[in-house]
Amino acid sequence: MAAEESMTAFPPQRILCPTDFSELATFALRYAAELARCSNARLLVMYADPFLPPPHFTLGQVEELLHALERAKEATRRHLAEYAQSIVGESVPIETHLVEDTPARAILTTAREHQADLIVMGTHGRSGLSRVMLGSVTERVLRESDRPVLTIRYKPNAGPEPHVSIQRLLCPVNYTPVAMKALQSAVVVAQCFEAGLAVMHVLEAEAQKTTEREALAHLCEWVPEDVRLRCQVKEMIRRGDAAKQIIEVARELESDLIVLGAQHKRFFDTTVIGTTTVRVTRHAPCPVLVVPSAEP
Repeated sequence: MAAEESMTAFPPQRILCPTDFSELATFALRYAAELARCSNARLLVMYADPFLPPPHFTLGQVEELLHALERAKEATRRHLAEYAQSIVGESVPIETHLVEDTPARAILTTAREHQADLIVMGTHGRSGLSRVMLGSVTERVLRESDRPVLTIRYKPNAGPEPHVSIQRLLCPVNYTPVAMKALQSAVVVAQCFEAGLAVMHVLEAEAQKTTEREALAHLCEWVPEDVRLRCQVKEMIRRGDAAKQIIEVARELESDLIVLGAQHKRFFDTTVIGTTTVRVTRHAPCPVLVVPSAEP
């Protein structure tokens, strides 16, 4: 248990932010930098590329390409360091890391090897089959990461240097241990940015006999007293589909961040996360911090 808690510690002491130098990745890096400043964390910025020669190359062509790749790697390392410094500035300790691997595997491996407490990454929403999909890299990292992942969605009208503001947090809870872990993480972020925190619970179909007054009383009792002492808290009850209600409330409150607990479960030789977590992360109007907990 101690090892698991150290991997999901908040405030984070080391933040991993993968980049591909795109506008979206740069936007995510600005979020990572603000979190690092607020929590006095170190920031690790990484770029991943397998640097593999095409399979149809001859041996002579491969040897020639390998020399070119070595020069390219060194140029990439220099560019990565300059890029990270130009975005983050001098106020946050930065490390940069070039990983020769595919992006998803590189992110998961680097987070583990460097003991990152938090992964911050941008993700493009992609339309398909009448729903928004996350990129395959993001989906895999969310599914397999044993530490919190903050996903930053693309904002087409954000401008070249979008402002990072975290003033209104939303934390949906369902009274499970991972929900409490997510709440504690949300409190730390709220304290850090002097933000307000809305804690909500959704009454789904099986709770038809529970009145909203009873549900609100239960929620208020469940929220620890020290949470109210550490930040401004508002409890809310909604009724309906959990994911839909969370997304609607985030829009109504103009939330800057959703903090959501996710129970990872084993399914044969892989792990899965709940449909509510997936749907909220796909459709949320703001960044989503997913706080995981391994299945006991």
